[in-house]
Amino acid sequence: MALVAGMLLAGCGRAGEQQAAQPEPAQEEPAETVSEPETEKTEPVYAPESFDPETIRSVTGHASTVNMEDCDTLTQIVDRLEDGKGYTNTQIGEAGVLLVGNDLFEWEPGSTASLDAEIFAYENGAPVYLGYVAGGGTAYPLQVRDDVLYSGGNHYMVKYTVKDGKLAVLEEVYVVYDKDGNDTCYYRTGDTAFADHDAATAAAKFDALFAELDGTEVLTFDQIDRSAAGVLPAYEYPGPEVFYTEVYRYLVDEFGPNYPKGDVTIPCPVIVAEDDSNKQDILLYGDFWVFNYDLKGDTLECASGGAYPGVMHISSDPEKGYAVTGMDIVADGSDYTESAKKIFGKHYDEFSKINADDKSREETRAQIIANYVAANNLTITAYKDYGWDPVELPEENIDSFYSDLN
Repeated sequence: MALVAGMLLAGCGRAGEQQAAQPEPAQEEPAETVSEPETEKTEPVYAPESFDPETIRSVTGHASTVNMEDCDTLTQIVDRLEDGKGYTNTQIGEAGVLLVGNDLFEWEPGSTASLDAEIFAYENGAPVYLGYVAGGGTAYPLQVRDDVLYSGGNHYMVKYTVKDGKLAVLEEVYVVYDKDGNDTCYYRTGDTAFADHDAATAAAKFDALFAELDGTEVLTFDQIDRSAAGVLPAYEYPGPEVFYTEVYRYLVDEFGPNYPKGDVTIPCPVIVAEDDSNKQDILLYGDFWVFNYDLKGDTLECASGGAYPGVMHISSDPEKGYAVTGMDIVADGSDYTESAKKIFGKHYDEFSKINADDKSREETRAQIIANYVAANNLTITAYKDYGWDPVELPEENIDSFYSDLN
């Protein structure tokens, strides 16, 4: 970034180097402003319509392209993003913000940056749209430094903050050239206008703001690609037992949404005991897990999940079949042991043994994923938890596994 900034500091005070300047595309022009400075200027080299401070640079009227209706969290906003958009989280001024990028590009191998962003934050516990910023070329991705957002192009730079719940300009500079290549710089702060600063001050500020890019952090965006997620079918129990079809469906529907959404939710029930003496209230004791996964290549990477030890209540009706009617879940914290003993009763010792057997649980988890993969003819070969090595999936026959389970 130091080299890039150094090359661009000639923008002010070196008119001779600009005589051969060609018209700049509209996207290279400044991102936001108030009124054009009341300073007499000759006509710019590029067409006036490509540089209109009141339209090209003004982004105050930019409406969000994201459907925020009924979104209670920033995560739900991300869940609605279309393919091709990107998102990242950072701190700007007084707020932790979500940035949604539309104009993405590869900044470095494996790193995606953006020229623009719609910015969202929380206000009174609900997500709100703060505004839009736009840069002017791939040499100027959105960047942050000391909780300040930088957006610019060859001929302008804007520093943003969030103050009092609003996106605000801290400093802004830009330069224009007349038909002879002579430059004029303009500068303002959030509390001053362009006309409040003379050309010499503006030129110095132009160089200073570009110099600040040396040491900034380029924001990296996660790009939405639901092409992979689109080929992942929702999880359905692939075994022969209708009873377990309802158990697995209940775990996915009831507990999967408690966590950040993934490409697919796959449950992992570890059964302790079953009591079917009362067909109207069959008791299924177990350590019930759910995991949300994202598909990365041929590996399912765990995005979120959790455990719900307890007893599931299931009714059986000759006409309607099986249905989960509810679940008693072991309490958290200091009440855990007492609650577990009460819920599991005579099965408590067996539950404790199964609950402590991580190896057996992971074997069950791997097999359930493998069965899902086989039932849907997918090319997934492994699953992976954050910070751990991938675990290869077994190739055991589905029917034999579920026969053993039942």
